[in-house]
Amino acid sequence: MTQKTELEKAGEYSLNTKQPGEALELLTNLENNSASLVFLDPQYETVRNVLRTDYPLHSQSDYQILKILEQAERILKPSAFCLL
Repeated sequence: MTQKTELEKAGEYSLNTKQPGEALELLTNLENNSASLVFLDPQYETVRNVLRTDYPLHSQSDYQILKILEQAERILKPSAFCLL
C-alpha cells in the first residue's frame, strides 16, 4: 500500500487560493476547463547550477515542465491565463 499525500487525504482543493504542492499532482486532480488562471514558477534544471541559495531548489526537467503545461492547458477555461 502506498502512502497518501496530504492532498490525497484532503480530497478537495480550496478555490481561489494558493495551493501548496507539486504542480503536476495538483493539476491532474482538477477538472477540465475549471480554472481561470494558472500561475507557475517552475524550477528549471539550469537555474540550480547557476544560483547559490540558502534553501533547496527542486528542479524540474523540460519533460516535467511540458507535462505540467499540458495539464494547465486541459484545466484552463477558454480565454483563461497561464502565467510563467
